[in-house]
Amino acid sequence: MNDSDSAPVEAGERYSVEIEDLGSEGDGVARIGSFVVFVPGSGLGDRVDVRIEEVGGSHAVASVVEDDEEV
Repeated sequence: MNDSDSAPVEAGERYSVEIEDLGSEGDGVARIGSFVVFVPGSGLGDRVDVRIEEVGGSHAVASVVEDDEEV
């Protein structure tokens, strides 16, 4: 079993999230359920569409998807 087997998200999936906090490196922090998703390039209070890029056991990393970008 790898780390992503217990995660509620998978790489490539797209979500609309609200940035609730900032991580220690300045990345936006959102949650999908109770699962933490780091979103580099976002700010506190932003509502953004994201694509999951990497999934670990306790968190994922996502990138912001522009409105005109194909999924």
